[in-house]
Amino acid sequence: MTATVAQYPLASKVNDAFMPLSAVDIRSERIALVLDMDECLVHTKIKSNKANKYRQDEARPETSEEYPECFEVVMEDGEKVVVNKRPGLDAFLKKASQHFDVYVFTAGLEMYGRPILEALDPSKSLFKGHFFRTSCTLKSGFFMKDLRSVRTDLSKVVLVDNNPVSFLPQPSNGIPVPSFYDDIHDKTLDSLTKVLMNLLNLSDVRPRLHQLFRLSDLLADHRKSLWCM
Repeated sequence: MTATVAQYPLASKVNDAFMPLSAVDIRSERIALVLDMDECLVHTKIKSNKANKYRQDEARPETSEEYPECFEVVMEDGEKVVVNKRPGLDAFLKKASQHFDVYVFTAGLEMYGRPILEALDPSKSLFKGHFFRTSCTLKSGFFMKDLRSVRTDLSKVVLVDNNPVSFLPQPSNGIPVPSFYDDIHDKTLDSLTKVLMNLLNLSDVRPRLHQLFRLSDLLADHRKSLWCM
C-alpha cells in the first residue's frame, strides 16, 4: 500500500538538514507542479452511464449528500457534469501559482477536462498548461503520465496524484495523495502545501521526494511487470 502525503508529520520528516547549503546549487527555474484532476482536485458526478468514457475507468463510491463547494459544466456533447471541489482548492491553487509553474495532467478526455479547468481558472492565471488523455502513455490498460511531456529536465518536476499507476514512469517525482470523494473535512491540500513549500529551494526534488515517499521502492514490482510485458 502506498503512503500518502496526509500520513506524514511534516515537522519530523522535513527539516533544515535537507536544505541546500549554498545558493550556488539553486536553479532559477521554478518547479513545475503537475496536478492530477479527478479525485485529486475535484470529484465529478455524471448522471449518464457514459461516465467512464470521459474519465479514467475506476471504482468510485457514490455519495448522495449535497456538497457545498460545487459547480456545473456542460460538455460539448451536452452532457452535464457536477464538479465538487476539494476543500481549500481555490486558496491552494492561488498560492501554488505564486511559487510554482502549475500544470494539470489528467487521464480524462479533453472534452471533459477542459471545461472543468476553465471554470477553475476563469482568468487563465493559475495554470501554465493542460495535458489530457492523449498525452498519457497507455500500457496494459493503464494510463500513465510521462512527465517528459511537461518538461524534459525532471529535476524540478513534481507530480501530485491519487493513483499510484500514474507515477510508474518517474516514481521519484511523485507525491501521492488520498482520493477525494466529497469529504467536507478533508485537509489534504493543507498537508500538501507544507510539503511543496519545503521543496522550493531544492535544485533537485527527487532525493527529497524519494526520502519522504519511497515510491520507486514501493512500485518496483509493478514497474518490472508492466515493462516486461
